[in-house]
Amino acid sequence: MPRRRSIQHLQALQAESLGFLLVRAGQRWSERVLAAVHAEAGASVVREAHTRLFPHLLVEGGIRITDLAHALGVTKQAVQPLVAELTELGMVRIETDPLDARARRVHLTDHGLAAMVHGTGVLLRVEAEVAPQLTARELAQLKRLLGKLLPILERPTSPATRPRAARPAATASRARRAPGRRG
Repeated sequence: MPRRRSIQHLQALQAESLGFLLVRAGQRWSERVLAAVHAEAGASVVREAHTRLFPHLLVEGGIRITDLAHALGVTKQAVQPLVAELTELGMVRIETDPLDARARRVHLTDHGLAAMVHGTGVLLRVEAEVAPQLTARELAQLKRLLGKLLPILERPTSPATRPRAARPAATASRARRAPGRRG
């Protein structure tokens, strides 16, 4: 039963990992919020992938598509379809960058801002559902600690730990098969 032991070992590591607990709690929270938003709308309106862009759109003057991709650690080609979908939904608009006519900036629209305000209301409702399972003190302490942690995590990272855009799969697989390379 080596596989069972390795799964148990992995689960034990994850239970000790603050990062895993934060990521998994965030995923489950997002799933609840998106389910509530879709239930209210009567259809799927946004995907989880869209929600990863939202915090980066809260910039006066918009954000360059390349900067958005960099902030997410993905390629510009990966971000463009998401931006196009949000444009179709009327949540963002794309304009030429006034400093560089070749570049495009993504701006949150009034509709997009209203949708984010609504989404934040749904976040608060999910909190109200979860809150009774914690004491008032635990909830306040959790918010305080996460409020302290967030600015730390939002600070620029060193180049070694900064997310990089993923290489296209074909390039990555060719690199793995390159003659003379091991591993």
